Amino acid sequence: MISRAIIPPELCDETIDYLWDDIDTLRACSLTCKAWLPASRFHLFRNVRLRHADDVFRFRSLLSSAPGVAPCVRKLSLSADYNGATAEGAAQEDDTWVNSAASLLPLLNNISTLGLARVRWHALNDETRAAFAGVCKSVRQLFLFEVSFEASRDVVAFLSGFPALQELYFQAVSWKHDSPSPFDEPNSPQALTDAGRMQLSYLFLDPKSSPTLVTEWLLKHPEEQHLRTIQLCWRELENTKAVGDLLQASGSSLESLQVEFPAGLSEDAVLQNHLSLAHNTGLRSLHFGGLDVRASHAFLSRRLFPWVTAMLSQVRSRHLQEVSFALEIASVPDLLALDWARIDRDLSRPEFHGLLVMFYVSCERDGLEKEVKSEIAARLEGFQQCGTLCISCI
Repeated sequence: MISRAIIPPELCDETIDYLWDDIDTLRACSLTCKAWLPASRFHLFRNVRLRHADDVFRFRSLLSSAPGVAPCVRKLSLSADYNGATAEGAAQEDDTWVNSAASLLPLLNNISTLGLARVRWHALNDETRAAFAGVCKSVRQLFLFEVSFEASRDVVAFLSGFPALQELYFQAVSWKHDSPSPFDEPNSPQALTDAGRMQLSYLFLDPKSSPTLVTEWLLKHPEEQHLRTIQLCWRELENTKAVGDLLQASGSSLESLQVEFPAGLSEDAVLQNHLSLAHNTGLRSLHFGGLDVRASHAFLSRRLFPWVTAMLSQVRSRHLQEVSFALEIASVPDLLALDWARIDRDLSRPEFHGLLVMFYVSCERDGLEKEVKSEIAARLEGFQQCGTLCISCI
């Protein structure tokens, strides 16, 4: 009698898990045998992206014929395109088809990641917005790209509908007009109160949106914030205090910080110490981006970017492992505008022994790499006695 070797099902599942991003192979696995179907299907439909009405129709037909697909969906993205322009010349979103997806949302009970791109939230049907509200309760990761709202209060109300949110990517979000905050109303919706239970750990804010609105929304419940990573590009010079308040509220939970101020910072922001890192005692990584020497103008002294040296001098974390700088220069002499003596002194502190410091330098002219590296290395001789310096010209 011939015996057959039987592979344990857990080994089959682990093998299929290894193929999670190989769509063609996963399709072949799903057709191999009945035992391989659940694991293959899980990865095939883990990430669903709908881009137009035809996608919605096909996905609805699939769920009708194979209801077992719905529990597999973990990430749902609805990405509309632009179609023509408005009378004012602005790009016109082709997002009316999003309403047809409303009937699918109640079937997708396991969504943990939601992405919306080029969608006019205020133009959706009431039924569609209500269907999204049901999905939002379990979403932990939210991507918003070029999503528009009627008023600023609508943005706050929308974000407050995600009580389990852990990661927020807020990029090029807009609204037609500012309005009073719904938090100021005596009978605020229950959704706004639920936001206090949110445990946000990752925050990305880009300069095309108003970061102040999101920051103020978060600061309504500072005791609940446990942000570990913040990527911040801030243009609103009149309200940099909100950045400092966010850093203070993050406290020792903050481990990674990337900051960029494309328009620079006001003199008052530096004098008033709006950007102190003294409370972030768990900080491990610090990145200063968008340091464009060509477009910057000095104040307080002849040195550029005093906010960089001010933040460095106030780092109190003994866990700091990495500091990086992204510089843009026209020529090597541009580097002389930085306060290298103070930067070297701050980076050479005994508690930073073993620190990795990286410079990413973008030069207008080619062939300057050797000179740039030599100039920066010469300015940071003290630090190189206790840490590692890496310089890359891009």
